[in-house]
Amino acid sequence: MEITIFSLNLWRYYGEWQKRLPKIVNHIKEKNPDIILLQECFDDSRFNKPGNNQAKQLNKQLSFKHCFYSIAEKLETERGKSITDPVFDGLGLLSNINVVAVEDFKLKKQAEDKHSRIIQNILFEKDGKKFRLYHTHFSNRDDWAKMHLQETYKLAKKERTKPIIAGDLNIIITNDLKEVTGDEYQISWFVKKYVSYPSKKEVLDYVLLPKNNFQFESIECNLNQLSDHCPLIVKLKFKKEL
Repeated sequence: MEITIFSLNLWRYYGEWQKRLPKIVNHIKEKNPDIILLQECFDDSRFNKPGNNQAKQLNKQLSFKHCFYSIAEKLETERGKSITDPVFDGLGLLSNINVVAVEDFKLKKQAEDKHSRIIQNILFEKDGKKFRLYHTHFSNRDDWAKMHLQETYKLAKKERTKPIIAGDLNIIITNDLKEVTGDEYQISWFVKKYVSYPSKKEVLDYVLLPKNNFQFESIECNLNQLSDHCPLIVKLKFKKEL
C-alpha cells in the first residue's frame, strides 16, 4: 500500500496570499496527495473571518475528507509591532485517508523563545491498517530545533508503533537528525538531497520514516513559487503489517 504526503510551510499571509492560493491548490491537485501537512497555517482575523483558517480556505477548493486545525499560539506581536486583532499560528491537516484521532502535544518552550510549538499526533487508518504521524514545526534556532526533535523522539519511542515524523523541523544541521534518531528512522534528505528553503539554500523540511515499517518510493522538493519554502512531496509504502 502506498501513501503520498504533501508538506508545506504556508508562510502565513505573506507574499500575496490570494495570488499564491490558486497556485497551491493547482499544484496539490496535480500531485494528488493522500495527506497534506501545513505549517505556519494562520487563522488571522486581519485577513480572514475568525475560524476560516488557511487550511479551511484550501479545503474549500480541494474537498478533502478531513480538515483539522491545531492552534500553536496566539500572536501578540509581529515584526516588533503589537497585534490587537486575534491572530493564531497553527498546524493544518487535510486528509483523504481516514483520521481516527488527532491529539496536540505542546513542546517545551525555552525562556528566550518567542514562539510556542506543538505536535499534531495523528492516528490514521487505511485498508484496515493503522499508522501514526507526528506533524511538527519546531522553533527556528539550531539548539531549540534539536531539543524539540529530542523531545519528539522520546514521545515517539513510547508509542506501540513508531510514528512518521514530518513537517518544518527547522533543522539546518542535517547530522543532528541522525544523532537524535540513530538507526531507527530513514530521513528524506539522506535518501535524496534537496533544498527546501531556497532563499538561503537550506533544508528545513523533512519526512522521517520508521525503518521497520515504511520505505520511501519517491521524494520531490523542487518548486519554490508557492511559499518561501518548497513543498516536500514523498511517496511511501508499508513494508509490513502494523
